[in-house]
Amino acid sequence: MKTSAIIFSSGVFFFIPIAIVYGILTDFKELVGFPAILLLGGMAVMIGGYLFLQHRSVGDTPMDRLDGEISDEHYEYGFYSPWSWWPILIAAGAGTCFLGVAVGWWIFPFGAVVAFIGVIGLVFEYDRGNHAH
Repeated sequence: MKTSAIIFSSGVFFFIPIAIVYGILTDFKELVGFPAILLLGGMAVMIGGYLFLQHRSVGDTPMDRLDGEISDEHYEYGFYSPWSWWPILIAAGAGTCFLGVAVGWWIFPFGAVVAFIGVIGLVFEYDRGNHAH
């Protein structure tokens, strides 16, 4: 976590000077790029600061040690159904929602309904049928 904090925090040394150079080259008349790049530098500091605080409260994790192994992590990554078809339906619904944002808002509700059905199916997949608990 400490390495990630250093990497994210060092982004401020790139984005802030680039924002200043961008502002100078556009005479500070372009009202989107300069503030956006400045905010990107601020975001890098915020994420790096959060990771530093997490490192201070949690301590060294296996990813911080050179001899750390994947098996040293003690938490469970979670369960994902290996032969489930529901994620495909969720992806189709999300893709349709994004298409609706890009093309026309009338498409969005159809994608939302398809994604909602997929989420319900994924959540309740092991509550009925052959795999019921």
